[in-house]
Amino acid sequence: MADSPDMHFCGFSLWVDHRQFPDAKDYWDGNWLVIRARMEASGARVDCRGPILMTADIRDFRDQLASMIDTLAGEATLKGLEPELDFELQMKKRGHIEATIEITPDHLNQHHQFTVETDQTYLPDLVRSCDAILERFPVINEASKG
Repeated sequence: MADSPDMHFCGFSLWVDHRQFPDAKDYWDGNWLVIRARMEASGARVDCRGPILMTADIRDFRDQLASMIDTLAGEATLKGLEPELDFELQMKKRGHIEATIEITPDHLNQHHQFTVETDQTYLPDLVRSCDAILERFPVINEASKG
């Protein structure tokens, strides 16, 4: 396990540990990532872990971030099929960004939401982080997505 997160943004950290099924070659089994995510803010720290995201979720987030950089408009969402993590960035006026992070280790009994405001200067680092993750864990066999 790496000590440094693969992605970091205003108190949010994400580590990608490995593929859930490293030998799987089909889209639906082969692209699940075992991650650890953490959100820290004044007086709070919430962690979740497990097979929560797919490689395509990272790629889609990366593409949405790139669009935000180009247009200074829109939103980018890192959310998978599992309910433990929802990380959304919305571009506001003059390059300001509002981030909403919903994270929980127990979606049946807990709900944690954090709101962070920042600016677009953080977006290129997020794109680079996504690129580095996708270099280690590329999307495989998307043709079998069906």
